[in-house]
Amino acid sequence: MAGAVGRISFKLVATVVAIPIGRIVTKATRKAWATARPNNPPVNPKEVDTDWKDAIVWAGLTGVGAGVAQLLTTKGADTLWRAITGTPSPRPKHPGVSPEVARRTDSDLETA
Repeated sequence: MAGAVGRISFKLVATVVAIPIGRIVTKATRKAWATARPNNPPVNPKEVDTDWKDAIVWAGLTGVGAGVAQLLTTKGADTLWRAITGTPSPRPKHPGVSPEVARRTDSDLETA
């Protein structure tokens, strides 16, 4: 599959992969918080009674969780795409880059 159809199909595959990964990472993040801290995570850091330390730890923990979820989703979707189609996943469009430069970049990636 090439072009727009391939990119849209890949986005659907990525969505199918992202939903369970998002749920797993959310549960793991909350469990890590519950293990490390006795109180509930700060839902709104603007609340007056939110401790700075709790807000910073929660922000770091959720940031790491988001990064891990993005990595797992990207690699998982690519792996699933290759298993289904037998071809590499389609490259995303390069916003703000001329098609000539984008092609050159894509061919550089394929040879690496």
